[in-house]
Amino acid sequence: MVLIAPIIVLAFPIFDTIFAIIRRIIKGKSLKAVFQADKGHLHHRLMKKGYTQKQAVLILYGLTATLGMFVIILFESGIWKALSFALLVIAIVAIGYKDIFRVKKTVEDTEKEEQEQIDEAHIRHDKA
Repeated sequence: MVLIAPIIVLAFPIFDTIFAIIRRIIKGKSLKAVFQADKGHLHHRLMKKGYTQKQAVLILYGLTATLGMFVIILFESGIWKALSFALLVIAIVAIGYKDIFRVKKTVEDTEKEEQEQIDEAHIRHDKA
């Protein structure tokens, strides 16, 4: 049990590293590719979704802290209370952040859409 707790708490960094190694080997077709940087880590993916670097780090800190609480509850109160805690956290996240899997619009995207609307209005005005 003492060995399982740190693995659960550090699950995101551990699996992010493991998946990075596998992803780089598959993509690079050799072991040398493991040492080449890429933008596939969890924080890069969150930033690609539109979160700032600070927000991405806070999200990952929050997830890691949640896993830490899960482990504490698991060892102090048992599996059922720990699973109840996990389900409660999942429900709160699902209700509060239902757009976490959608791509957020960047400022550039919003400006581009506004410019397209202005251009369409000019075209309609010119035709009239």
